[in-house]
Amino acid sequence: MNRIRPYIKTLCVAASIFVLDAVILNQGFVAVILILLALFVFFPVAVLQRRRDRPKYEQRLVKIAIYVLTGIAVLGSNTLQNRIADRRAIAIGNACLAYRAKYHQYPAELEELVPEFLSSVPPAKWGESFNYSRALNADHEPMLWYAAVPPFGRRFYHMESGTWGYLD
Repeated sequence: MNRIRPYIKTLCVAASIFVLDAVILNQGFVAVILILLALFVFFPVAVLQRRRDRPKYEQRLVKIAIYVLTGIAVLGSNTLQNRIADRRAIAIGNACLAYRAKYHQYPAELEELVPEFLSSVPPAKWGESFNYSRALNADHEPMLWYAAVPPFGRRFYHMESGTWGYLD
């Protein structure tokens, strides 16, 4: 416990950053800034002060490592969430195509796919739903998208071609 005590505040800050950037903002912007600060500001300062106080230098290196690992964890979590959303979008797109094959038009809303084509409409990511918009002509391909990097970076899935694109 005594070895962990100097790092409790750092661990709490790192956990708060993870929750903020990976769960609430879901952007990774804070994580990139954190990694850059740790590597290009905190690390050089620690190296310059290493001869004055060796134990404090080692503590600073551990804290820097905690922040860098937190940033990497945020970026990894965001990437994982986007991959999960991609797979779910493909499943929804396939269900829309099956609906079209049976009823000769795309569904007006995703809820029309339940329970015949999907057991339920899955969320895109933590706290985010897919956006779905059918064209005025019910036979034209609808749009299915989610915000990969909020507020921009909306990733959309072309159901008929099975390809991906970005709205902005």
